[in-house]
Amino acid sequence: MGEQAFVLADTGQTGLALDLISQALQIRVGVPKRLTAWLRGAQAEIHALAGNADACQRSLDQAATALPDDLLRDPDLPSIFLSHDHLNRWRGHSLALIGDGQAIAQLYDTLTTMDPTFARARAGLHCDLAQAHLIRGEHSEAADQLRSARALASWTGSIRYRRTIDGLTYRFPA
Repeated sequence: MGEQAFVLADTGQTGLALDLISQALQIRVGVPKRLTAWLRGAQAEIHALAGNADACQRSLDQAATALPDDLLRDPDLPSIFLSHDHLNRWRGHSLALIGDGQAIAQLYDTLTTMDPTFARARAGLHCDLAQAHLIRGEHSEAADQLRSARALASWTGSIRYRRTIDGLTYRFPA
């Protein structure tokens, strides 16, 4: 349901996406805490896409509360890798989407603590930094971040991040 919500959000149907996430969060029996944290992170991002800054912040806080400290991966959820570093990256991403001034500090902190072997995630982090810098009118810094993101997206073959980079590139003043 969470992945389906992202598909809906990607097509601009954030209301339906939030409804689907809400339905998923109502399932309480047998749902691992890490999945609840992931769903709250997804909810935060979709709230950010919809421009709901307060709801985004609440969902991020709920995700942090739900995320267990003990395991990096749950045996019942092999496809979900969500650590505190990854949740911090998601927080920075969501804050950048809503234009929150804390996004840049959050993202740079995450950049210094994140495992460097997660190249695709680092590409996303650089995209988020570019967006946050663009919002603040810091075009040189945004361009630097886009160069880093482009190199990582090319190396990993990430079509999604290449599209994001293209979209951010078009936001530069002529």
